[in-house]
Amino acid sequence: MQFAGIISNIHEKFFANGPGIPDPVKGRRVVVEITTNGQNPDVVDSIIGKLRSYGLDMNIFVVKEERDSHTYPAEEITVPYDYETPRGSRTKLRALQYAINSLSKMGYGKEDYILHLDDDSIVEKDYIKYVFGMSEVAGQGEIRLRDYGAHLMSTLADFIRVSDCDVYCRHFNKKGKAMFVHGEGLVIRADVEYEFGWDYATYGADDVIMGNLVSMKYGFGRIPYHIFISPPLTAGDFYKQRRRWLTAIVYARKKLWDISPRLVLFLFYRYIVGWTGIMGIGYVIYSLIFGFTMPVPILVMSLFNTASYFAIYQYGAMQTNRKYSPVMIILQYAISIYEAATLWYALIYPPDTSKFDVIRKASVGEGYGGAK
Repeated sequence: MQFAGIISNIHEKFFANGPGIPDPVKGRRVVVEITTNGQNPDVVDSIIGKLRSYGLDMNIFVVKEERDSHTYPAEEITVPYDYETPRGSRTKLRALQYAINSLSKMGYGKEDYILHLDDDSIVEKDYIKYVFGMSEVAGQGEIRLRDYGAHLMSTLADFIRVSDCDVYCRHFNKKGKAMFVHGEGLVIRADVEYEFGWDYATYGADDVIMGNLVSMKYGFGRIPYHIFISPPLTAGDFYKQRRRWLTAIVYARKKLWDISPRLVLFLFYRYIVGWTGIMGIGYVIYSLIFGFTMPVPILVMSLFNTASYFAIYQYGAMQTNRKYSPVMIILQYAISIYEAATLWYALIYPPDTSKFDVIRKASVGEGYGGAK
């Protein structure tokens, strides 16, 4: 599916008309909401500065905890120490729930859209211009990397995020189904976000849950522009991040299953397919070293799987910076081990689900990632 999706995307890029920006809807307000745990105030300030430079008539809110004493150059929604949700949600879910309640009280509703950003992500100007005219009640664009290269292995491993999103986000969103959802760049109409809320009492997976709840009732849309994210700055951050994602899906599996059994199967399919890459490479290398003769059907499948595995990462490299293409080929096997080890890390060192792992963020400079 990934390989076929990449071929389709390449065809669309060269032979289809480019995306357009719909006319703004009269009276629409766009809220850019940046949720932060207070660990990266300089990065948040830089993101706000970049957003301001677009010159668009949008409202920027920073959702922060009461313990965060930093004053951000935007409107602030401060989550009180003693705030509790009805279902006892914690960390980011708790903050998002408080924020949507606050925005609803301020009068944001059916005419308004909320664009969610983490404190390391940014969208290009046309992304926001598109939101001013979009017809769907929710939607999302595709991921690209910015400030890449600070940690080589994590940068190379994150090429799969670019490829996966270009395939899955684009495929499902164009069909009006969310399925593959990430928190960065998620856009939801304010009244719909208030209707569903963020109080899921899960450890993460909030973006997947929200996106698919909205999609099941109202549909979903593709925003044909990019969200720029930063790869982890260290191996430790990379492993904590991947552990959180995997653990979140496992902990939220019942909630996700209630939304759609197909959704759960798809999410686990993604992880399984990713891990078969190292199996395919290992199988071919083993047969070459020890002279093991594989049955022809298995050999063909292994070779196709291995070729697809290389192609998927090469696609991510080409969408980021072509100079990484030869490096990716050389380190492909090392990257497969680097990624596969995240499963064992999660099993041996499970996270404290009462906390949210803090990942160090890259700054946002003038030359990041191509957003303009």
